[in-house]
Amino acid sequence: MEILALIVLSIGAVLSLKSRPAGIVACIISAMLTFSTNPFLALITLIAILNLASLTLLKWKSHITLPILMLIATLHAFQSNDLAVMIVCLIAGTVPTYVLILLSDDVKPDTAVKYITFMVLATVLFIFGLINLNTVIGKVLFLIGLSLEVGIAPLHIWVPDVFEEGDPVTVAVIASLAKFIPFLIAFRVLSLDEITFAFIFALSVLSMVIGNVGALTSNKPQRILAYSTIANMGYVASALATSSPIGFAGAFIQLLANSAGKIGFFTALKDGANRIQTYILAFSMIGVPPLLGFWGKFFILLSLVKSNLLILAIILVINSVVSVPYYVRLAGTYEKGKNIIVSAVVTACVLVSLIIYPTPIYEGVIACWMR
Repeated sequence: MEILALIVLSIGAVLSLKSRPAGIVACIISAMLTFSTNPFLALITLIAILNLASLTLLKWKSHITLPILMLIATLHAFQSNDLAVMIVCLIAGTVPTYVLILLSDDVKPDTAVKYITFMVLATVLFIFGLINLNTVIGKVLFLIGLSLEVGIAPLHIWVPDVFEEGDPVTVAVIASLAKFIPFLIAFRVLSLDEITFAFIFALSVLSMVIGNVGALTSNKPQRILAYSTIANMGYVASALATSSPIGFAGAFIQLLANSAGKIGFFTALKDGANRIQTYILAFSMIGVPPLLGFWGKFFILLSLVKSNLLILAIILVINSVVSVPYYVRLAGTYEKGKNIIVSAVVTACVLVSLIIYPTPIYEGVIACWMR
C-alpha cells in the first residue's frame, strides 16, 4: 500500500502544479492508503493532515505533497526494524523541510541557508555516528547529530532564527512531523553506557533550562515557540536516559502533544484564534492534567523514577513549572480571526490536546517499541 500511496502522491504532485484541489485530494487519498489502526500512528497521520491543511494558506502550490511524503516515511520507519530503511526514511522525512523553508514567504536567504547547512551537517553526523555506534566517538557524533537535527541545546543554534523568520505554517511542519524519526532511531539503536548516559543527561538538562529561560525572556510569539520547542526536546531527550518502554511511550506522547500545540499556535499566527482554544493548547504544553501534554510528561517522569533518575525527574518538574508564565502570556496574545482553515486547524489541534484517556495511544506506542 505504501508503494501505491507514493504513486498517488507523485500524481498529486504533478496535478497540484495546475490544480491545487486535485493535489490536495491526491494527498488525502495517499494518506488514507497508509492509514494504520494503531491509535498512535493514526494520530501521526492526523498531524500530517493538519500540516497539509495549514500549508494551503500559502500561495504557492508545489509544496502541498511534502507533508504526506514525510508521513509515509515516518509511518514506514515505525513499522520497520531495518536500520538501512530507517536511514532512508530519515532522509525522506528531512529533505522536504529544506524545500518548505526555502519557499517560506519573506524568509531571509541567510536564514534558509543556515537551516539547510545545519540540517545537512546534522544528517551527516547522525548517519556517520550510526554506522560507528560501537565506538565512543560514534555515539558522541550520533548524539550531536540528533541534537542538531531536532534542536536540543546547546546545539540549537538554528532554531530561534528559523522559527522567527520562517513562515509560521512551514515552521510548524519542522516543529512537529519532522521530530519523530530522529528520536525513533535514537531509541532503537542507543545502548546506555557511562559516556552515553552522561551526554544524554547533560543535553536534556541544558535543553530544558536554556529553552525555558529563552522563552521567558522572549517577547515575539515565534521566538517563544522556538525556545519552547528546545525545552520540549529536552523533556523528550531525558527519556533516552531510561532506555525503557515507559520512557519510549512518554517521549512519543510528548511529541504528539508538542506537535498539536505547535501546529495550533503557529497556524493561529496567520489569522488569530479563540483565546479559549489557545489557553487549552497552552495548558496541554505546560502539562496540566488530564490533557495530552500531561500524560507525555507523566510517563517520562514515571520512567525516570523507575530508573532511579530522581534528579532528572525533579529538574523536569521544575522546568515545567517555570514554563507556566510564558505559555499563559503567549496564549493571551491571540485575537479571534475569521479564516475558516485557520479555525479548523486550531480546533483540531485543541481536540488532540483534549485527549484525556491515553491508554490506547500508550498501547499503540508500546506496540511500536516491541517491533
